[in-house]
Amino acid sequence: MQLVSVIIPCYNDGLYLAQSVGSILAQTYSNTEILIINDGSTDAITLQLLSAFNHPKVTVLHKPNGHLASARNYGIAHAKGAIIATLDADDWYGKTFIAKALQMLNTNEKIGVVTCYLKSFGTRKYKWKPLGGNINSFLYRLECCASALFKKECWTTVGGYDEQMKLGYEDWEYWLRITAAGWQVAVVKEYLLNYRTSNSSMSVSQSEPNRAKIIKYIMDKHKDLYWQAMQAAIINHNIIDLTYTPNNKITLLKNLYWQYKK
Repeated sequence: MQLVSVIIPCYNDGLYLAQSVGSILAQTYSNTEILIINDGSTDAITLQLLSAFNHPKVTVLHKPNGHLASARNYGIAHAKGAIIATLDADDWYGKTFIAKALQMLNTNEKIGVVTCYLKSFGTRKYKWKPLGGNINSFLYRLECCASALFKKECWTTVGGYDEQMKLGYEDWEYWLRITAAGWQVAVVKEYLLNYRTSNSSMSVSQSEPNRAKIIKYIMDKHKDLYWQAMQAAIINHNIIDLTYTPNNKITLLKNLYWQYKK
């Protein structure tokens, strides 16, 4: 059986670890190791709970605070498995996720990542069905959950998560580089990721308010990718006219064209 290393970054989220770690220990696929990355937590309860873990599958690693990308990279670097699953400390997986994702991963060598459907709980309740796909799916939108299963080879090849991205969407940029390298993202079409929402969630407090800044960083970093996609779209007559008003002939995609032609 393939060893799956589950990486759980934790920053002051100790109260939720019993549920997130418990969801891995309850998986129908049993050959797992769990690496909890204490990303410089300052909360006394979190530190106490981390020190209390005593399970043969669980290892707690400590590092200075560096945010999610840094914590994930640190955990993956210490992982023994060739297959990685990421999970945030306040979320949890349905018990069949790893088994079904691993089975899908092994069906096609082109598949590097497997995600699933997501349902949220907490202050915001919604459901999301990411589509997965190839590079074309990730240039303009996110089509994979941040918590997913992937080959460690993918992480090694693309150089890991970008640790400069501390405001969020670091997962989007990571999946973008993986699909640009030729791998595909597959989807288990079941709601197997349970995603906690609160007013202090990173997506609410940091990512959404800074969306324009983060997107600009991604597009500037991957200017060649976006330019190639725009060039192909123009050559193949695939430009969609996204007008701001009926009388406005300047479109979003045309603006992108001139910006990335420079």
